[in-house]
Amino acid sequence: MPCSLTLNPRRLRHNLLALACLAAAIVPTAQAQTATDLDAVRVNAYRAANSTSGATKTSTALAETPQSVSVIERAELDARGVQSLNDAMRYVAGVSLESSGIDNRVDDFRIRGFDAGSWSNNVTLDGMRAPQGSQWNRSMFDSWNLERVEVLKGPSAVMYGQVAPGGMVNQVSKTPTPDPLQQLRLGVDANGQYSAAFDVGAGTAGNDHLFRLVGLYRDGQTQIKRTEQEHWFLAPSYTWQLAERTRLTLLGMYQKDDGGSTYQFLPAAGTLNPTASGYMKNSTFIGEPEWNTFDRTLWTAGWMFEHQFNDHLTLTQSARRTHVDSLFRSVVTFGALNADGRTQNRRGVMGTGDSDGDTFDTRLQARFSTGAVDHTVLLGWDWQRADWEGVRSAMSSPRPIDIFNPVYSTYRPTVSTETPTAGINRQSGVYLQDQVALGNWRMTFGGRYDWTKDDSSSANRNIATGISTPGGRNVIKSEAFTGRAGVLYVFENGLTPYVSYAESFQPSTKSPLDSFTQTAFEPVTGSQWEAGLKYQPASVDGLVTLSVYDLRQQNMIVDDPVASHRNCGATGTAACSIQGDEGRVRGIELEGRITPIEGFSLIGAASRMDSEMTRSAPYKGKELAMVPDYSASFWADYTFQAGALQGLSLAAGARYNGVSYGDSANLYRIPSYTLFDAAIRYDVGQIGGTQVQLALNASNLADKRFVSTCTGVSSCYYGSGRTVMATARFGW
Repeated sequence: MPCSLTLNPRRLRHNLLALACLAAAIVPTAQAQTATDLDAVRVNAYRAANSTSGATKTSTALAETPQSVSVIERAELDARGVQSLNDAMRYVAGVSLESSGIDNRVDDFRIRGFDAGSWSNNVTLDGMRAPQGSQWNRSMFDSWNLERVEVLKGPSAVMYGQVAPGGMVNQVSKTPTPDPLQQLRLGVDANGQYSAAFDVGAGTAGNDHLFRLVGLYRDGQTQIKRTEQEHWFLAPSYTWQLAERTRLTLLGMYQKDDGGSTYQFLPAAGTLNPTASGYMKNSTFIGEPEWNTFDRTLWTAGWMFEHQFNDHLTLTQSARRTHVDSLFRSVVTFGALNADGRTQNRRGVMGTGDSDGDTFDTRLQARFSTGAVDHTVLLGWDWQRADWEGVRSAMSSPRPIDIFNPVYSTYRPTVSTETPTAGINRQSGVYLQDQVALGNWRMTFGGRYDWTKDDSSSANRNIATGISTPGGRNVIKSEAFTGRAGVLYVFENGLTPYVSYAESFQPSTKSPLDSFTQTAFEPVTGSQWEAGLKYQPASVDGLVTLSVYDLRQQNMIVDDPVASHRNCGATGTAACSIQGDEGRVRGIELEGRITPIEGFSLIGAASRMDSEMTRSAPYKGKELAMVPDYSASFWADYTFQAGALQGLSLAAGARYNGVSYGDSANLYRIPSYTLFDAAIRYDVGQIGGTQVQLALNASNLADKRFVSTCTGVSSCYYGSGRTVMATARFGW
């Protein structure tokens, strides 16, 4: 029976069968695999990564990198049932998740106290940043298409340019491999959302041509009531070995999101603090179902090229074009909960966005020796450009809603004004890095110079009169030098102590119109001292890192404390901003991934962060927003190796997030919370020519209601409730 990949949003079963049929048929002529090959589908243990490319853009051993880096490999992502980037980093020290609550639009999180997610454009894919965009137009890449996730702690500006000081995340795409494992995964969760995913590949004799196709389809209800979401993507890739020392990989991805948004503003009363009626449920929807919309189209196309001139000199280049367009419509809170303790005033919002981004990163790596000193020198140049536009609409408000017993209406808003915005963002940087090895000493020195230019404009359009009023054009140019240095000593017993210093910078995202005096904002800068001890034992597989750091951000932009300064922004109605504050985060982290015996994996993470606004007219001495004082997590996973239970895997984990504040004034204290996760898997064995594994993954087992953060009386956010997902995975 022929396969059809025609996706029909009204026919879920048809779509699942279509994808499953394609996955089974994509490699009909693949060579028969041995029993040993089939056993590879088993997840008996997920071991610590030995190297990373994200931290230095060279293949460097993690134990010899003078920086705290966490790597989550594909096997761990599968075993823990990871569905998003927030899920992937649940067991990483120093990371605060779900900064905007339950949100299916973006990956939103903080590393070492500073925003490192989609809104700040700090998430990269294959070392390249996604384009900037208008207010709600951002990318979010599906985790099924990732080979691993690299969490880089501290400033990484020397390698990546304008990034946050706390750290960044590099996602590494699946690409063709000489020995591909064909996989099909079917799943359903407790909300009634169904999914089908596949990962298949093939190659020619001699592996001169390798192919891979990764895809997923998911549809159904989400954790938030009255909110459905359909999501699918296809990601083809092709590797051509042009010559013995020359390789080209082409890769692309097309993704569609259609349905509703799970993102909600929630009132502080009823979430952070109880009312006479208690707390609202973490699944309650207080918008309008017929208006709630989040539609996005995302596609990428690019290449990775490598040519080795000889054993010492290698040229590599990465390039990608990314397109994102979206429609976001929602009804959100407007002011505090009413005096009756039940009803909430609301307002409607709508925004469209469209962005195109191009990025290139070209590197020349040289390996050579000068006497007893070995060098790995990297000279690079990267360039990126984003061209975007968007429209935000102001409209009539819907009627208030009872947050404990919501009754929805047919909301048909009247749009009063539109605010079109557009911009072109450019960044270009040149960087130089030398990794030095002298005996057991390892030293890293690097420097970079960046040039950025942000050219943006805005206007106001009155729908009734058709009259447009220009909001002005702003051109912000910035340039900066950033550097870093690190030294590490490798002991024979597996201990590697290190110390490092690194800097960062970020051009201001605020325009002069956001200042009461209409003064241009300077770049925001950061610096960090870090010292640590890594341990990679010889007897077992694993890596443990203990690190301490002092991280500071200068020229921070905060809300203007003067009450009368409320006539800023493109519309002249927003709160004004001021610059010049400094914030500091001091912390200690302990993190490890270790496999002490075959089939037994342990992950542990703990951190203590002490934050303070060290220089600030309104907030001096206050804690930084969204920085928990303590956090800890532990995950244990064991697969029985023999006996009647052979093939059965049991796993359990716990996550603790300490007390934090949601705002700079420390008015909103966010309580601590503890969440529990679990998983059970069973390797059924070989059925015909297929290896079958069944799994049940659950997170937040107790369905604990918790506030991830709260920035005001009408802007609090619940974190994810209980998620249970059953999957069946087939490999051949």
